[in-house]
Amino acid sequence: MNDAERKRLEEAYRATRYVIRPHAFTGGKEWVLRVGVLHPELDTALTARGHREWAFLTAWNPGSRPRNKDENDRAQQQLKSELAAGGWEVVDATGVAEDESWSEDSLFVPALPCAEAERLGRAYGQVAVLVGRVGESAELLFCVASHTER
Repeated sequence: MNDAERKRLEEAYRATRYVIRPHAFTGGKEWVLRVGVLHPELDTALTARGHREWAFLTAWNPGSRPRNKDENDRAQQQLKSELAAGGWEVVDATGVAEDESWSEDSLFVPALPCAEAERLGRAYGQVAVLVGRVGESAELLFCVASHTER
């Protein structure tokens, strides 16, 4: 990926709404995360469960290149199964472009360490994942984009 493409993608990712769907973890409410923003309500929920970090990731569209829904759904289910097998709580989520021109099924994973989020991002061909720690702003974590088909 060249610098111009990375910059274009970073701008798109920064303009994305990272939506955690209603779940017991969120008190049954929808939460929207943003790059570079603090999320005190999320911090409170994490701290109450003894967690200090989190990740928001997907298996959709490796390399930020569109692929068909069936392929995306298969990869997403594999990611979800891999996380569940590792004992991680998984909350359904969606990444949505600010102009709503695209969206991707995603997963919010409380307590998932940044290093594991990066590993999974690389394994599923993602350019970046969103991560955070209690008391800190959400940040994009760029993965070394080694496109691995699943």
